Amino acid sequence: MIKLIACDMDGTLLDSKKRLPQGLLPALRALRAQGTLFAVASGRQYAALRRDLEELVPEILFICENGALVMQNDRQLLIDPLPAADLPDIVRTARSLDRVYPVVCRAWRGLIESSAAPDFIEETHRYYPSYEIVPDLMARCDVTDVCKVAFYDEGDAQTHELPVLQSALGSRLSVILSGEHWVDVMKPGVHKGAAMRGLQKMLGIAPEECMAFGDYLNDCELLESVGESYAMENAHPVLKAMARHIAPSNDEDGVMRVLRERFSL
Repeated sequence: MIKLIACDMDGTLLDSKKRLPQGLLPALRALRAQGTLFAVASGRQYAALRRDLEELVPEILFICENGALVMQNDRQLLIDPLPAADLPDIVRTARSLDRVYPVVCRAWRGLIESSAAPDFIEETHRYYPSYEIVPDLMARCDVTDVCKVAFYDEGDAQTHELPVLQSALGSRLSVILSGEHWVDVMKPGVHKGAAMRGLQKMLGIAPEECMAFGDYLNDCELLESVGESYAMENAHPVLKAMARHIAPSNDEDGVMRVLRERFSL
């Protein structure tokens, strides 16, 4: 029996217009009645997930910030932050890159610099509705609840910022491509899969009793942490190659179609 399902948001649960599938809330309640918990697993900030999924808050778990933070009903279940000693090097590396801007992602609030481009600040608000604009990130490198530092690239993240970040930071930190314009820098060993395993241990649930859905490279460890792994039809080829199953695309209601079939909803 599947007791816990984790589902990525962008490109997976959400369609290409960022819309939730119809019938999701009744489906989650039906799953709960069957004894199955549901978690969204995202690189997004908890405040953003809570804003966009407000009606689902009582029903689900939130694996946030690519696994560094797990929340339930505004209660922090797990956090695995970056060491504060690494923050100055991360900020300095950000400043060495042209048209790249960092978001220092604390558990409840993101920090961005006032010198950032206006377009970036607007983009940040989409994913980090709880943020503070500060004069100098270097002056805030003593905080101890930083889940990750997210780097936004105005160009192509994979070819522009990713190689530089990997070269400068990859020997001691985890550098993850999380989208076309985003790269996340995190504590090594922190990812959606580690958060899923933490939940499994906390709840007494075996990996074989879990299911997960994803579409991008930051979902690899999540899919590895469960018995029933689904890559979306629109997923990155690497993820599709490692998944046990392929679900229809996010624009074809793929997650809901699988849930309806597997759980007779």
